[in-house]
Amino acid sequence: MRFLSDGGRWELGLSPYQYGMRLRMGISGRPPSLIDFCLGHDTRIYSPALLAVMKLLEPVPESSAAKEIDSLFPWAGTRPDLSIHLGALLKGMGSEGIEPPTNSV
Repeated sequence: MRFLSDGGRWELGLSPYQYGMRLRMGISGRPPSLIDFCLGHDTRIYSPALLAVMKLLEPVPESSAAKEIDSLFPWAGTRPDLSIHLGALLKGMGSEGIEPPTNSV
């Protein structure tokens, strides 16, 4: 699933891969450089995470720099981590009941 910003500068989408699904964002036509968030195999997380990111991006001008966009997210300046950042991303989106997976054996 792939979405383009209004002017086509940015692309955002879900990409399947070996370990589940990734939520990715970057400059259109290039490898994702802004968001590369591993969502794992729990399909209940996919839509709420994508919608939360889209909601945060809605007011952002097309001309915004990657650093400005990154600052909107709970993982600003770091790599997104499902177990750390999912709750903060979903807060206020009506999806607080979705828990990140645990790393128990």
